[in-house]
Amino acid sequence: MAPERTKQLVLGLVPFVVGVVLLLQGDGDLWVAGAVAVVGLLLLAVLARRGRHTAWRAAAPRLASGAAVVLWKPGCVHCERMLLALRGEPRVVWVNVWADREANAEVRRHNGGDELTPTVLIGDEVLRNPGPDEVRERLETGAV
Repeated sequence: MAPERTKQLVLGLVPFVVGVVLLLQGDGDLWVAGAVAVVGLLLLAVLARRGRHTAWRAAAPRLASGAAVVLWKPGCVHCERMLLALRGEPRVVWVNVWADREANAEVRRHNGGDELTPTVLIGDEVLRNPGPDEVRERLETGAV
């Protein structure tokens, strides 16, 4: 598991644990303790999300055919928006950089060592943090 993923999951676990401890102690307002626990649980659910994933080794050859390879990670709001907007698009391949060490190395190679997501590869072009419309436009026009 990537260190960033571990860190985010631990950070998501903190509000849940705090809420549960407050509930068990019974000190203070139960409503607040319950709300903290629920928020923590929701945060954990978002961060633990796996989503779509194709191994980098299977996705990389698709670049030659004009497909868009989206390097993404769970918990990234821009990635989640793109996943929703481009779902069902057959020319888009999703690669979770937290689930694939080679993909993680690839996203860092294109972003000066940073794990910037979403990073979209279309042919030789690298789009950093593009919107879904920009990806669709590049796919439609074949502009790479």
